[in-house]
Amino acid sequence: MEKKDNPLYLEKYSFIRFNPSLKQFGSKPSEGLIAITTTGMVFVLILQSDGNIITAAELLGQFRSKIKVTDLCYAKSGDFLIVTTDGLVQSSVHCYRVGLKVIQDECIITCEPFSSFFLNSHATCLAGDKQIYSKVTHLKFLLREAADAVVITASGPSGSVVELWELREKPVTFNKIFSNPSLERQPKTVVWQHHTSATTNSGVVAMATPRLSIYDANPPPSYILVAYKDNSIKCFYRESLQLACNISVNTRTHHRDEHTMYSHQQGSKNYLHGAAISDMQLSWTGCTLVAIDSLSQLFLYRLCPVTDIGGPMTTSYALTVLEYCLMTGTDWWDVVLSLRPGWIESICEKFTESFNRQPAAAQQGWISRYLSIKGSLYRCLSNGLAKAGDCHALIMLNAISAAMKSLLRPRDLSSQDKGPAENLTAILNSKGTEAVYQMDKVLLHLESKEFTVEPPILQSLQHLTQWVADCALYLLATLPYQSPNHNRYPGGGLVADPKALNTLRELLVIIRIWSLLNESCLPVFTKMAENLDVLSLLFKLLTKTLLAHGSEPDDSLLDECSLLPNQVLIPIIELGTQAFGVASPALFMNSLPLQFEYYSQPEFLKYNSKVPTIEGTIPQNHKSDIVRHVSLGRNPTHVRQCTRCYSSSMLKAGARSAATRAWDQRWLRCCPCGGQWKFVEVSKS
Repeated sequence: MEKKDNPLYLEKYSFIRFNPSLKQFGSKPSEGLIAITTTGMVFVLILQSDGNIITAAELLGQFRSKIKVTDLCYAKSGDFLIVTTDGLVQSSVHCYRVGLKVIQDECIITCEPFSSFFLNSHATCLAGDKQIYSKVTHLKFLLREAADAVVITASGPSGSVVELWELREKPVTFNKIFSNPSLERQPKTVVWQHHTSATTNSGVVAMATPRLSIYDANPPPSYILVAYKDNSIKCFYRESLQLACNISVNTRTHHRDEHTMYSHQQGSKNYLHGAAISDMQLSWTGCTLVAIDSLSQLFLYRLCPVTDIGGPMTTSYALTVLEYCLMTGTDWWDVVLSLRPGWIESICEKFTESFNRQPAAAQQGWISRYLSIKGSLYRCLSNGLAKAGDCHALIMLNAISAAMKSLLRPRDLSSQDKGPAENLTAILNSKGTEAVYQMDKVLLHLESKEFTVEPPILQSLQHLTQWVADCALYLLATLPYQSPNHNRYPGGGLVADPKALNTLRELLVIIRIWSLLNESCLPVFTKMAENLDVLSLLFKLLTKTLLAHGSEPDDSLLDECSLLPNQVLIPIIELGTQAFGVASPALFMNSLPLQFEYYSQPEFLKYNSKVPTIEGTIPQNHKSDIVRHVSLGRNPTHVRQCTRCYSSSMLKAGARSAATRAWDQRWLRCCPCGGQWKFVEVSKS
């Protein structure tokens, strides 16, 4: 908490290293699962990298015992911490530490018991009070990576109780007979201690605790959400289980004639109208709560910040959570849903300022995710399509630049301080020479052998070089429309970005050198004149645009850019900027709550933003691969589709080189916009 005003991310957020539960060769974490059976057994399944499967089982305690409710969390050492109960209030809650080792393809499970405890509600019964609660319904660690607190719920005919237990250090007291005055420190032990309880007149049906805590306070601030049989959800604050909010879930949205439940009691039908909450889960950042009831209805609720109980989300808290998502790779969709449209521009500006204060090396590592977050924020604005396109175009441009420059190697590593890419950047940044405007003059200052790459690799990268050339054509063609009328085009903002313009110029020079080695890597243009050198023309116009940065472009530059559609066909580049789903301008244009139906997109969610057209361009009648930038046809089948921007990509490419495999691996997990992939199979009619 005391570091929240630190401008540097690496100092603002402290990283706690967690070792893998199982390590493979090179300390690579192993994949698998761990399961606890109702008879007190631990079952482990390990998926090795060579395809083999290792299984093992072990007793959790000394004897087999009935287990009704259990939960686990992770220790820093890689071990699992497991807490179990047999479901009876009068029974103790047991804790164990489980460690895993693999020796000669055999998994060894080590189980160590920890201190146990009885529920406080049972302790009051031993003191003479009447037994109110009969069974333990839920048991969860408060945080997924911290074993210092456990939340337990017990229910009975007259209500339920929520108990919070914490691990505390307690000094060990000895009898005077065993006292040793030579001890410098009094020995201590760790025991479970009852912190507080909260009672309700209704039974508990579900409970949710946060997955993580952003703040390093002790104890970390967090929420505990409990759902009851009366369809109410209560949000408790960890400190003394203070009630933060209480909501009533309206589960009666289905038609009664279609979804009427009934139960048989003494031969008669008792109809139970409505439904009950079945389970709940908090999102990764804790900004939203997802609940599902017995009729498969999903409910999504926005939560107030854990640092301001009962208050709305503030821009400072949203910025902190977005920075955390940037650092850890956590999805930020729940943060976007919690924002207000008037805050997005301000948050993006502050986010940009904080990101620019980071070291250059850190910015280079986080630039793609940073632009993905900004792009998803801009997509929620009715006028943010152009800025969202700028973010996506910059993501792709930086990725292609890194992929192409990584193939360049100097001839002699010992005699050069800079590589070929650094030398090219230094030459292009030098002003006052003829080489600035003419690409052929730039080639005279470069050592062509340092740009040598195997011809098969160059041919496999043609789709990337094509995108670079198409992007340069598109930007220059939009310049005459953006300058006088201040129209905005998706991706057109890169014209005003000197770094992006320099990157395009460098890539055009690299493409020209590679074309001398293998012409198959050259971009393909639809030219009106055969003798037109499109690459040289693009390089010259980009250089003039760069030199005019900070002032209005002159008329000669605008005239030359206006003639481009008459010289070469201007392509429309696919940027994946369309806003689909809930995280779109439709979220802020409709009153809450919003109601949806499975596999049916409501009319109020359909939002189409108008983009000014460019004279001389031909609209696409086919879908493009958002990753490989090749045509997929009008109705592609067997593709993966982004759940956020609905862009498509091929599941598997054809013949690939090592460079294209590395390129595909970059987008294996997520779309460039940050959304998850889903498999889509369209049947041909």
